[in-house]
Amino acid sequence: MCSPQVEKIIRERLEKEGRPVFSRRNLLKLGGLSAAGLAAATLAPARRASAHGAAGVVDLSHVFGTAMPTYLLGEGPQREDFVTVENDGFYIQRWNYTEHAGTHVDAPGHFHTDGETIDNYAAELLYSPAVVIDISAKAEENPDATLDVADIEAWESANGEIPAGALVFMYSGWESRWDDAEAFRNADADGVMHFPGFSAEAAAFLLAERDIHGIGVDTLSLDNGPSATFDVHLSVLGAGKYGIEGVANLASIMDTPGALVIVGVPRWEEGSGGPCRLLALV
Repeated sequence: MCSPQVEKIIRERLEKEGRPVFSRRNLLKLGGLSAAGLAAATLAPARRASAHGAAGVVDLSHVFGTAMPTYLLGEGPQREDFVTVENDGFYIQRWNYTEHAGTHVDAPGHFHTDGETIDNYAAELLYSPAVVIDISAKAEENPDATLDVADIEAWESANGEIPAGALVFMYSGWESRWDDAEAFRNADADGVMHFPGFSAEAAAFLLAERDIHGIGVDTLSLDNGPSATFDVHLSVLGAGKYGIEGVANLASIMDTPGALVIVGVPRWEEGSGGPCRLLALV
């Protein structure tokens, strides 16, 4: 039902924009332009910013499950049926997991005691142009490969300067290992993991020379696997930016200029980050 208040808001908005005003009967025929419709209308200008006219949505998040790879052994999620349709009339699961599992966000408070936690993180920073830099060839030869300043420069030579407010992703092809947690962690006999990440120099360049919102990787860490100093985490999160780890399907938007990304992370109270639904509008 289209309430009088909703109709009033719609009329005022249409009049302000100089667009035709529908009658109440026509509004009802159109489903009342519900909240969902208004949300879509609000998103429309942003989608039109895409060079491809918002042809669709690409899900950049993995399914959150109990068998997925995690950075620390033993921190894998656990779940159980809390109530069921058969016994209780409705279905709810109960989960036990750390904030940093699956496709997830690292907020500044993850590494810095004075860093912003996710509940207070500015929402406008969670909507960004996507830049995907491909280092898969290097990663195939060397699992400890890093995205370097030279890779950024090569991308910009082909595509132009990284836009302001961008979320810069490293694509290494590592997601092909996601369903094999052992291969994804790729730990040696001493327990040291080996997978790609950003170099400290590349992170420093993006922070100093480009106005980014954050960075993302298709591996378990912003730093590469053998890192014991976490320089990338410290610098990026220390600058008030965020990181996203365990990203999926980056190859799908790698050659899509104008893709926009929405980071759907819950506002956990005092959260250091958390699992997210990462969506690209292309």
